[in-house]
Amino acid sequence: MFKRLEQHLESNHILAAEQFGFRKGISIENAIFTLTNNVLTELNQRHQVGGIFCDLTKAFDCVKHNILLNKLYYYGIRGKGHCSFKSYLENRKQKVSTSSHILEQENSSNWETITSGVPQGSILGPLLFIIYLNDLPGGLNQGANPVIYADDTSILLTANTNDQLKSKFHSMLAYMIEWFSANSLALNMEKTNIMKFTTNYRQSEVFQIIHQNKIVMGVNNIKFLGLELDKHVSWKNRIQKLLSKLSSACYLARRMYACCNLNTFKIIYFAYFHAIMEYGIIFWGNSVESKRIFQKRKRIIRIMTGTTARTSCRPLFRELQILTLASQYIFSLMRFLSSNLEIYKFNTSIHNINTRHKLKLHMPAVRLTIYHKSVYCNSIHIYNNLPDDLARLVSSRKHFLIQLKKYLIDNPFYSVEEFIQA
Repeated sequence: MFKRLEQHLESNHILAAEQFGFRKGISIENAIFTLTNNVLTELNQRHQVGGIFCDLTKAFDCVKHNILLNKLYYYGIRGKGHCSFKSYLENRKQKVSTSSHILEQENSSNWETITSGVPQGSILGPLLFIIYLNDLPGGLNQGANPVIYADDTSILLTANTNDQLKSKFHSMLAYMIEWFSANSLALNMEKTNIMKFTTNYRQSEVFQIIHQNKIVMGVNNIKFLGLELDKHVSWKNRIQKLLSKLSSACYLARRMYACCNLNTFKIIYFAYFHAIMEYGIIFWGNSVESKRIFQKRKRIIRIMTGTTARTSCRPLFRELQILTLASQYIFSLMRFLSSNLEIYKFNTSIHNINTRHKLKLHMPAVRLTIYHKSVYCNSIHIYNNLPDDLARLVSSRKHFLIQLKKYLIDNPFYSVEEFIQA
């Protein structure tokens, strides 16, 4: 059932492009990139930008079976296929039982028919849920850009003035509450946040709107899909959180040094330290604060090899076949680029002039420094500075990444600037 339903949805292009959760070939990085890139692009164009970050109460448990079946029928699941899903969802029953070992008795409620919720733990559950939310983006007005990852729903709003932005916030919140209510979902306003993005660090005015005769205060930072995001898109909070976790990893490594050989240490390193550090690195990996993360990485390399604090780590990175922070950032960026080539433009698509840069990627017009440091611009900048023999391999993704990693291990760069000057 899952494979046939997924094939039907994908072949007929039914699923909304704004839904990133539980989609084949689409990662959580794509969702975070879409939101942050839209924010930075609008700021670069001198627009006002804000976001609504929704919190749904028990979203998966509130999916009404009759509404879901109607949506499946609307999307072309009819006849025997529709009957199969009806049989899968309906006539499920549950009860609650409690037992007491002291009183040696058991109490149970009556069996009740379940009329809502997608079966948890099943492969079909997540796919049915994103079908349930699929028509949400279609009703949004121009200037509203949703980013949905399963039940994590975020709406970006853009306007020319601050007053226009507040007006859009008000109308969008009204629409979202109405849509969720019509679909038997509950928007938790206590945990739903609004945030206005800005490049002005001196601006002390608190952003707020009035909705349903209540003041809704804007926040300065939120946690978006596991990454700490602030209104300046600076990633300082993310790095601060990482430093705490990586310090614990270094402490653990020191405690285990006496009982582990190097091979065991490498397994622990990739399972713990590397896994924590790599998540979201394409977003924060070239910020000023990232130097502190690199210091932690060098510290754990010295712990693993039993060397002193004054020992150079360059040969150690090469010997252990581990990438430096800058090299890991470059590799992750190029992995993202090679998976999403369709969002980039080569110079040959801009002009037909036979120049030496015709096979390079086209860099968009940049006004703000923060946009110049974005994932999109940095990935173009790094790709355009790759050795020519590596850059030519980008269309063959697997071979490209293998050769790129080999190049970065052989050349342990300590910064992106060092890589560009090489």
